[in-house]
This record gives sequence, structure tokens and C-alpha cells, in this order.
Amino acid sequence: MAPVSDAAVDEVELNHLGSLAVTLLAGALLFGAARASAVALLVAIAVVQGALAVAWVFGTSVPGRKGALLIAALAAAGADVAVSRWPAGQLGVLLVVFGLAVPAMFVHQLMRGAARVRLVESLGGVALIVMAVAALPALLQLRHEFTGPTLGGRVVAGVVAAAAGALVVGYLVDLMLAAPRFDPAVSRGLLAVVASAGLGGSVGHLMLRSDAEFLDGRGAFTGAALGALIAFFAVGVAFIERCAPTPPSGLARRVRPVLSSLLPLSLLAPVAFVLCLAIRV
Repeated sequence: MAPVSDAAVDEVELNHLGSLAVTLLAGALLFGAARASAVALLVAIAVVQGALAVAWVFGTSVPGRKGALLIAALAAAGADVAVSRWPAGQLGVLLVVFGLAVPAMFVHQLMRGAARVRLVESLGGVALIVMAVAALPALLQLRHEFTGPTLGGRVVAGVVAAAAGALVVGYLVDLMLAAPRFDPAVSRGLLAVVASAGLGGSVGHLMLRSDAEFLDGRGAFTGAALGALIAFFAVGVAFIERCAPTPPSGLARRVRPVLSSLLPLSLLAPVAFVLCLAIRV
């Protein structure tokens, strides 16, 4: 871990304010939809999946972007349908989506023709966005696992609030003081991770303490764990932004805050699913 110094560093530009705004919007959308109904949550998940796919493909300049968008859209739709249609299968039904996505990704590379360059970069980029969009419907499955008129909605809403709140406070802390930094060129620090864990634990306790499944500090532990994990995911996305080529257009650069916010939220969904099922009474 690198200390903050006055030495000249070629620092990558991170739009923390933009990411913060996107996190608030996405968090509010998922939170409200989770409390409303399963159908509303499914629609909200589809909106987030679409925004994430566009932001990833254009924000990181993935080679073969048309095919990448098509595969991501099919993976997102397949995951949504699988989780909605066969909830008794839990997340095991997503194996079908991943199994079909693998040959589709290789066919995509074969069909690029004369533009078949940067194969590993293209294949890796498509694989990551497929994993991300297929992971987000885990929130819908989590809602199904907790039976009761409103229990499932409250649990998912609590998870979303803890995760989104942790991201927001992490961005705020890094705006004020990104220290100690994981890398001098990336303005993300360990202090933000600690703050995210604390905020996540507080939100988890406040929102889940009334449910029997999260008594005796289980809600606080769940929120803190999710807060810390999503903060580390956000740090990882910052390094992706550092290593990815600079987008050629202004529009592509402007969608990067969407990527920085929605990718950690999506990747956290299956982790939240497993953690909530493991920790309940």
C-alpha cells in the first residue's frame, strides 16, 4: 500500500462525484423496487443490467463491441428469465446461462473477421460483463428465499441500502482523503474501505434488526461484510479504469462513472445471496 506523497504521479482520472450520483440513483431504484414487488424488482434489475452493459462495452472500449453488447443482452435476459421462471432452482439455473455464453463468446471472436485483433482483451471483457449482468438477478432470488408477505422485500432492500450506502461513503471519503492508497496512481484508499464497512454495518443493523433471521448482531455483520466487500470491488474497478484504454469519444468517457458504480453492485449480488442464506437462523 502506497502512502500519499507530494511526488509527481501520473494519476488516473476518476469521477467520484459522477459515480456517487449513479450509485444514489441505482440504489434508490433497486431499493424501491425491492419493497414494491418481485415484478418491479425484475424491471429495475433489467434497467441496471442494460446501463451496465453499455457503460462497460463503451467505457472500456471492448474490441468487438456490437457482438459484446448482443451477448451481454442475451445473458442478462437469460438470467432474468431463469431466476424468475425457476426460483426453486436457486442460483443453479444460472449455470445454463454461463454454459451457453461460453461457446457464444468464441463464436463472436470467429465472426469478427479482419477486425480479429486483441482477442484476449475482447474475450476477457465479454466474459466479465456476462458474469456481471448474470449475477445481478441474485437479488431477485434472494427475495424469493425469504418467505412472507414483505420479508423478502425488506431483506433485499436492506442489502441494497447497505451496499449503495457503503459505495457512497467510500466515494465521499476518497474525495476528501484517499489514504493510504493502494496505488499512487489510483485515488482509492483503505480509509474509504473502513468507512464503507462501518456504514454498511450501521445500515444493516437498522434495516434488518427487526427480522428474526438477523437478530443478535447478524444484521450488522451482514451489512459490514457487504460494505467492505463492495468497497474492495470498487477499488478493483478503479484499477480496471486505470488499465483500460482511454475511450476515444466524450460519450464513452462520460459513461465510466456508471461502470464504476454498477459493476460493484452487480458483482456483490450473489455474495449477498450466499451470505444472507448462511447467516439466517
